[in-house]
Amino acid sequence: MKITIFGDSITNGYMAENPLILKDLIEEKVPQIEVKLHGINGDDTYGAQYRIKYVKAENADLNFVFFGANDASPYHLIRPDEFKQNLTKIINQLGREETILITPPYYNELEPTHYSKLSEVKLFRQATLDLAQEKQLPVIDIFQAMVDFPEPNALLRPDGLHFTEAGYEVLADKIVECIGER
Repeated sequence: MKITIFGDSITNGYMAENPLILKDLIEEKVPQIEVKLHGINGDDTYGAQYRIKYVKAENADLNFVFFGANDASPYHLIRPDEFKQNLTKIINQLGREETILITPPYYNELEPTHYSKLSEVKLFRQATLDLAQEKQLPVIDIFQAMVDFPEPNALLRPDGLHFTEAGYEVLADKIVECIGER
């Protein structure tokens, strides 16, 4: 089975010692899965539309769409309704049967970098959950999985956004669990 994970710097392994950590963790847990990462640092759902052709060209069995962290940033000026429209375009191009959405992750707004506000991230999380329900798509609520973790901030690097190895473990487990349910 081949999967793609289409997203931003978190997908790209930004700040991780091993930028392929997400790919490696999933393939280690389930050797029959081939993972193709399509992450670009700083990307949002508008930028994603310019590179979706590369994701489509993979002809993957499943495409995990993991955006929202940058969309929720005040530097990108994207509102939740625009985000939903952009995700809908991505879903339509990748195919509803092959697409699984992932909510934006938990964000530690107490860290000094201030990429966003937790209240904004929650709006984009809800937009993702609403769209998944409207389109009857599977969704991984990574935000909730992180909040439910005993120490959510331990899943994040000091910038409050990017994942530690433990954060990638949680994400990889959720992706593997989702694949197993299909």
